[in-house]
Amino acid sequence: MDGEFGKFLSSSLFTFILGADRKQITVHSSPLASLSPALDTLMNGTMLDARLRHVEWPKVDEDTFIRLCEYAYIRNYTPPPCEERPEDAMPQGSDVEDKVNNWHTALQDLTNGADVDYEPPEAPDPIPEPEPEPEPYPESPADYVPSPFDGYELPYREKSIWIHQLRDKFRKLRFDLTAHETASTQNFNPKANTRPNEDFTPVLLGHARLYVVADTYRIQSLCQLVLHKLKETLEIFTLCETNVSDVIEFVRFVYAHTPRLDNKDELRTLATSYIVSVLGQLGDCKLFQDLLAEGGDFLVDFWQIVWR
Repeated sequence: MDGEFGKFLSSSLFTFILGADRKQITVHSSPLASLSPALDTLMNGTMLDARLRHVEWPKVDEDTFIRLCEYAYIRNYTPPPCEERPEDAMPQGSDVEDKVNNWHTALQDLTNGADVDYEPPEAPDPIPEPEPEPEPYPESPADYVPSPFDGYELPYREKSIWIHQLRDKFRKLRFDLTAHETASTQNFNPKANTRPNEDFTPVLLGHARLYVVADTYRIQSLCQLVLHKLKETLEIFTLCETNVSDVIEFVRFVYAHTPRLDNKDELRTLATSYIVSVLGQLGDCKLFQDLLAEGGDFLVDFWQIVWR
């Protein structure tokens, strides 16, 4: 067959045995082998796996492998969706459901023209250096459109560290995308969380797991694409008390599955830079303090960013 796609379809088959449940998926070898010399050696080299035409990947789940195959064919991948957080998984003492219901009620009242009593959340502490002030809450409650995060989003508090300057370390992160990956990002519109009870752990870990596979087999272009999509996703993520655990689990996964390098793994840098950028919200959270108490590489990287 002529053309790259024809060569893909006519290439020999190769079976991957995935995860703890040993799910078997057989694919054409050429698309994946073309991603990196490491994968080409795995599938077409002289080792036993190449001769037997199968390999076991016990640490790679089926969904991550499918995203890897999607990238192999179209140089793009689809992130996983968020999930609804079970009610029994909400933090103790949380009244998320009441607040969400109240928001829907208030929004419906506004739609019907009814008067709505609205008390804005407590204003954050003043910061040492002036920053552009946010738009004030409207004096007339009738002009205000309620948000499901009202009174629930973690407040921002400026402490002795110039946290608003540390935010720039995350904002200024840039990644070396190829022409293919740049084109892939043009139509990428990450979905923001819209309610406090949405679980974004699958979204964050879906990106991170794909990065780990790409980094293991030196697929640098895919690593850069994942980093770019993750950054855009985190930039529009609303941090509140119900989803702090999503971010903490993401950071733990990153540091458990990436190597410690002298020049720092880029996914580690992204994760730690994000934590620093929201430190004004996370600083008082017990889950974040528990993460610091664990010590290890994260604490070292975190402090290096803060101290510089």
